[in-house]
Amino acid sequence: MRRFFLYTVGLLVLAADQLTKFAAATRLLVGQSRPLWGSYVSLALQRNTGAAFGLFPAANIALIALAALTIVFITVWGTRIAKSNNLLTAGLGMALGGAAGNLIDRLRLGYVIDFIDLHFWPVFNVADIGITCGAILVVIALLLNARTKQRNTSPQGPSSTTSSPK
Repeated sequence: MRRFFLYTVGLLVLAADQLTKFAAATRLLVGQSRPLWGSYVSLALQRNTGAAFGLFPAANIALIALAALTIVFITVWGTRIAKSNNLLTAGLGMALGGAAGNLIDRLRLGYVIDFIDLHFWPVFNVADIGITCGAILVVIALLLNARTKQRNTSPQGPSSTTSSPK
């Protein structure tokens, strides 16, 4: 059941990513910007050959390898790591779908399609949202898990027994 949840979340992120990239690529020209929500959010098609924020623009092969390793890691060990933690499983699923979405672009096109422009942040896509939100959920789940374990363990100090007078 855990594996089904992981893959369902991953497939939902992947489908949303690929559908929105297709829509952006067929309705916008590279460099074109269209307001979506006032002056806050625009659609601006860009081809990103690098990593996040356009860093390492010539590292497509390394980024393909990193995405593939991430996908293998989550696929093989994701359900084992998550055990019965739905928040952790959802986070891993989101990261899985996002990594797969950007990997598909890199393999198919040689670059990643980015199109969401907040005007104060580099242009990004739904896969990037999945990776970022997934990582945040993983961190939150791990912190909550550590806090729960800390509360459930008793102090290891000496026992507090009363001594009788001699």
